Amino acid sequence: MSDFASKTQFLVVGAGIAGVSAAEAIHKTQPDASITMVSDEHNLPYFRMNLTRYLAGELERDRLDLHNREWYHENHVEIILDTHIDDIDAASKQIRLENGRLIEYDKLILANGASPFVPPIPGRELDGVMTLRSLEDADKILNITAEPANVVCIGGGLLGLEIAGGIAQKGTNVTVLEALDWLLPRQLGKEAAEMLRGQIEAMGIKVIVPARIKQISGEGKVSAVELDDGTIIPANLVLISAGIRPNLDLAKRIGLEVNRGVIVNEHMQTSDPDIYAAGDVCEYHGILYGLWVPARKQGEVAGRSAAGQPTEYPGDPPSAKLKVLGLDLFSIGQFSPAEASDRLVTWQEGDRFISFLFRDAKMIGSNLLGETGLDMKVKKAIDSGKDFSESMQGEMNLQDLIALL
Repeated sequence: MSDFASKTQFLVVGAGIAGVSAAEAIHKTQPDASITMVSDEHNLPYFRMNLTRYLAGELERDRLDLHNREWYHENHVEIILDTHIDDIDAASKQIRLENGRLIEYDKLILANGASPFVPPIPGRELDGVMTLRSLEDADKILNITAEPANVVCIGGGLLGLEIAGGIAQKGTNVTVLEALDWLLPRQLGKEAAEMLRGQIEAMGIKVIVPARIKQISGEGKVSAVELDDGTIIPANLVLISAGIRPNLDLAKRIGLEVNRGVIVNEHMQTSDPDIYAAGDVCEYHGILYGLWVPARKQGEVAGRSAAGQPTEYPGDPPSAKLKVLGLDLFSIGQFSPAEASDRLVTWQEGDRFISFLFRDAKMIGSNLLGETGLDMKVKKAIDSGKDFSESMQGEMNLQDLIALL
C-alpha cells in the first residue's frame, strides 16, 4: 500500500481546530500512526476564534498558531498546506491533490469546515466587500483600516459584533446593521439584547436594528450601504457576517449521507464506516454547531474513534461568550420559554442582567450580561441536569438560587 503498510494511515482533510484535535487524539491513541493533514490555507493551523482579537491588536501574529512546525514533525503529522484536493475515491481509499500526488488512507477524517454565507445583496461583488474567515482576510482588513475608514458590519451576531469591536478600538467609524429586531438574536432575549446595544453604542459604535439593506453601492469599489428607508451609510469597507455553510463538496463526491451538514453518529462516524467528520462540516442529531468548543470536542472524538478507541460525543448546549468588546456576556442553551412547564427568572441592576430558564425544574438556558464568575457554574448545572425543585417553590430569590449553582 505504501512505505507505511505496517501502520494505520490516517488522512485529515482540514486544519482548523477540529482537524488538529483529531490529529492530536490519533497520535495519543496510536503513537506510531502515520497522519497526513491537508489544508487549503498557506499558514500553519491557528486559533481562528482569535482573529477578532488579532484585529483589535490584543494578540500578535505569533500567538495565533495552534502548534509550531516542529510539533507536527514530532507527532508524525505530515502537514500539506496551500493545497486543494482534486479528486477523492472512497472505494480505493485515496485522494489526488491538485499537483497530482496520490495519498492513500485507512481512515479519513473530514474537518474541512464551512464557508461564510453571503446573502444576495446587490453590490456584494464590489471591491471592499468582505467576510472574515481566514488570517488572510484579517490581514486585508488591517491594511484597509490602517488609515481612517468608514466600516459597515452587516450582521449583529457574535462574529459581527466582535469584528465591530475589534475595528472600533482602532478609532475607526463603525456601523452595525442587523436585519432582525435585536442583536445576537440566536443567543439573547430582547431585554438583554437592548442592554447590550446600549453598552455597544456607548463605545461609539452605531447600531441599526432592524436594518433592511437595499444595496451596496459604488463604482467598482464600495462607497456606501443604502437601506430601504433611504438611509445612506458611507463605507470604505463592508464586512458581512451572515452565518456559515458547511463545505459539502467532498462529502457529496464520496456519496456520504448529508443533510445541512455531513451526518455523523455519536462517534463522529459518517455513513462510510472508515470516514469520520468533525467541526463545522458535520451535523449531529440535526445540529450544526459552528462553534469552537464543539469542534474541538468532535475532532477529539473522531480521532480517538478512528484510531480504534470508540468515544462518544455527548453533544453541547449552544453557548457563546463575547470576547472583544470588553463586555462580560455569556449565553447558553435556550433563553425564551417554549413549553408550559418553562419558567424564566430574570434580574437586572444597572449594567448587570441575569436570566435563568428552567424546564421541569432543570436549567436549560441562561443569559448573563455584566456578571462574571457564574458562567462555568451555569454550564455545569445545565450539563449535569441539576434538579432545582427545592429552589422553585414559591417566589424565587435570585441570590439564593445563585448560591445553589
